[in-house]
Order: sequence, then structure tokens, then C-alpha cells
Amino acid sequence: MLSVPLVMVLLALAIALALVFMRPERASDSSPGGDAQRAFGDCERLLQLVHSLQQHRGMSTAWLAGDALFESPMRARRRAVQHDIEALETTARAEMALEGPCITRYELALLDAQWKELCAALDGSPAAIGADDNLTRHSLLVSHVLGWLAAVGNRRIAPVAASSGSGLLRTWISTLPALGEQLGQARAVGSAAAARGVCTAAERMRLMYLASRAESLMHQAIADTPRLPGALPATERIVRLLGLLRSDLLGATDRMTAELYFAEATAAIDAIYAWMTSCEDALRGVLAQQAVSAG
Repeated sequence: MLSVPLVMVLLALAIALALVFMRPERASDSSPGGDAQRAFGDCERLLQLVHSLQQHRGMSTAWLAGDALFESPMRARRRAVQHDIEALETTARAEMALEGPCITRYELALLDAQWKELCAALDGSPAAIGADDNLTRHSLLVSHVLGWLAAVGNRRIAPVAASSGSGLLRTWISTLPALGEQLGQARAVGSAAAARGVCTAAERMRLMYLASRAESLMHQAIADTPRLPGALPATERIVRLLGLLRSDLLGATDRMTAELYFAEATAAIDAIYAWMTSCEDALRGVLAQQAVSAG
């Protein structure tokens, strides 16, 4: 495990390198419409990183709980997370050319350092980190990225989305990502419980809360964006997962393997991401129609 001084040196180095690029020239051709179009790609990259972090969290938490079958896919997902972080360099650079950047290279470098420190802890002393601490540290990273997602959407896309696209935008950058995160945490907690064959009282309470919150967010998304193509398949998957969780995992973990539960939860979460894509496509259509009307 990395020593505290070494970790601090790595963090300081990352920060120092990022600060070198803190003052790029402001973009002279920036416009609300152009910023919005670029922001769609930025939001896609941020959501991809969230997705990868959530998967790694679930796999690593189940692995720490004793299921060795998750080690190989966990390490493959770790490489995907690093790639997704590096892909955000373009986003951070572009944001820093605008007034009031939603994400800076300093912030991205800090997240990268925290991610690498977590990976080093998992490799160096997995018994010391524990499943609960692992879940918490992953969730903090996800929370940071979700904050960037909301900032980019609200500052770059909302000004040109108008009232006709506000529901789609809110569902795409806020409601559905929050729903995916509730189920992502439930996947990690439930996979760990299934791997151990025991669901503790604290885990039961957490899973019940996550399930309740997920249902609320699902209904909110349906109300804000009715009749989207991805909504029905996703809601069916979510309802199936919550039923499986309540009847099997909370009832008797010896009837549910970690691999089965992880697969079911992943199918539901992937359906939510497909729902997000439907939101994005519909929102792009709204903005295109607005451009035609304005022209």
C-alpha cells in the first residue's frame, strides 16, 4: 500500500501539472449554440466515466467480499475507467477556455489521483480497505463526476433548450443518472451480501432505502419524459430487479449468487443508460427544431 507521504507527493505532482494549464486563452468564437453542441459530447463522456466507475465499484466490492470470479473483469474495467478519465482531458481543456468552467484540469487531475490511490489500496492491501470503505470511496468519485455532468448540462445546454426541452434535459443529466446511481450502489451492496451469503441488518436497511429511492426517481422520469422509446424496457428491468432484490436477496442470500445478482442489476442499469440515450436523442431533436424555426 502506498505510504501517506508518497500519496501526497503524487497528489501534489498532479495538481502542479494541472496548474500549468490553468489559464488558456479564452475562445473567441464561443457561442451558446456552439457550446451546447460541444456539451452533448462532454456529457456523453462524463456518463461513460460514471458507468465505468459504477461497474468497477460493484465488481471490486463483490471481490472484496470473497468472490474471486470478479477479479479478472474488475481489472479489465479498471483499465476502462482510466481511459475514460483521460478522455475527459478534452472536455476540461475546452471548459477552461470558457467563462465559469464546469470542470478544470486541476479537478480532473485530482480525481485521477484519488482513483489511482484507490486502485493502489485495492492492489496493496485489499483486506485493510474493506468492502464498505471501497463502496464509499467509489461513490464519492461518482458523485464528483455527476456534479460535473449537471454543471455542464445546466450551464451549456439549458440556456438554449428553452421550456420545450427542459424536462428532457433534467431527466438526461439529473433524474436518470441519479436513478442509475441508486441501482449502482444497490448492485455493489447486494453483490457483496450475495458473495458472503449473509445480508446484514445494515445492508438490508440500505438496500430498502435504495430500492425506495430508485422507484421514486423512476416515476419522476416517466412523468417528465413520457413515451420515450427507452422508458418501457428500462422500467420493466428495474421492476424485475427490485422484485428479485426483495424476494430473494433480502429474503435469503443463499438462493442468490453474486454473479446472478450482478448480472440482473447490470441489465437494469444498462437499460437506464439506454433510456438516457433516448433522452439525449429527443433533446437533440428539440434543439434542431428550434434552430430551424429560428432560421
